[in-house]
Amino acid sequence: MVNFIGIGAQRTGTSWVYACLYEHPDICIPVKEIHFFSRPRYENGKEWYEDHFRKCKKESRCGEFSTSYLYSDVAAERISKDYPEARIIVIVRNPITRALSQYGNAIKGGEIPETMSFEEYYKSEASVLEQGRYVEQLERYLERFDRSQILVLVYEDNKKDPRAFIHSIYEFLGVRSDFVPSMLHDTINATRIPKNVVIEKMMHRFSEYLRRYGFDRLVHRIRQLGIPELIRAMNTKPKKDERPVFNQEYLMNYFKNDVTKLSSLLGRDLNSEWGISDTHTQ
Repeated sequence: MVNFIGIGAQRTGTSWVYACLYEHPDICIPVKEIHFFSRPRYENGKEWYEDHFRKCKKESRCGEFSTSYLYSDVAAERISKDYPEARIIVIVRNPITRALSQYGNAIKGGEIPETMSFEEYYKSEASVLEQGRYVEQLERYLERFDRSQILVLVYEDNKKDPRAFIHSIYEFLGVRSDFVPSMLHDTINATRIPKNVVIEKMMHRFSEYLRRYGFDRLVHRIRQLGIPELIRAMNTKPKKDERPVFNQEYLMNYFKNDVTKLSSLLGRDLNSEWGISDTHTQ
């Protein structure tokens, strides 16, 4: 029943991808993040999971996108056991800017205080840096799925040409690739600091509640109208000009070997593209 599963990484534009997949007439993706294979809810069973897709037509390409699956040490084995024919979508991003985005998102969600520095955050939360070691995580899927079943995309390509980026996913899923989603040039779930974290949390919980009970079309329509972004714009503090302070050399050394392996896997020089081997980050 489930044809494809997006597995992450976190903070790589997956909310935008979800919106563009949702609009395609041949794709059914009613819920973005179920986190079934990575969390204790796996014990609810396959029937519980597939109930999320009960509205999908038989001819549709059916799936979901949960950013916890790539980092999880159990998700790959569970997915391969339950859906060995599934197509797997992965998006990677400059691991340093990805970590910075996770830091900003943690502030936005009220997980950490605004006064906590980026360095304090990644030293206190191992996943901030570990999630950027993509090859270590990808290997779990490469061991269990044929390489032709796995699409690995680079987030920065989306910034250059969003149409080509989303069309590569449409092609991979075997649906009409010339479809142009209305939200192609929209920015979704951008990093920012809210004036009131409670409002941010309420908006997120309300949209998830509606999706859970079958009102995903209403959520998507509200998003198309720009209502959530309007509310968030009013609830956002002025952007600071200064970048978070951190030890660039330490982070580049931390990621360099993994990026070198990823470059070899994808056949492109990500060390240069991401500036990981230089004396500065992009």
